[in-house]
Amino acid sequence: MGWFLQVKKGMSWKEQAIASFGAPPPPLMAFTTVLLMLVYLATHSDYKEMMEKRKTGFRFSLLLLPLLPIVVLNLVTLLHCLLRYNFGAHHYHHAASDGDTGSASGLVLVLLLLFVLVHYQSSFHSSWFRFI
Repeated sequence: MGWFLQVKKGMSWKEQAIASFGAPPPPLMAFTTVLLMLVYLATHSDYKEMMEKRKTGFRFSLLLLPLLPIVVLNLVTLLHCLLRYNFGAHHYHHAASDGDTGSASGLVLVLLLLFVLVHYQSSFHSSWFRFI
């Protein structure tokens, strides 16, 4: 019959454990706060320095990015010439006229790249050489 009736007994062990917890003493809280602030300040300056170095490296890699297609095209051309030479393919040389010495699209791309680099020169100088 005791199963159907709920009898209010004392506090359970969970309630007693929660009631026994209190706030830590104020000197311990102050010490922990000061310790956490010192750790934060020590790591924050290193973090900021590391991020500045990464930003500079990223900007430099963006500056060198236009060279990547040129290097890739030269490597592909070199590989193509080596494979053709090794496998004995016939070399077909066409006679170029005096006026047809290069590609106009290549010249346009180089000039466009030059204009973009000149346009953004001041921003690169102000961000990279601000300590000079």
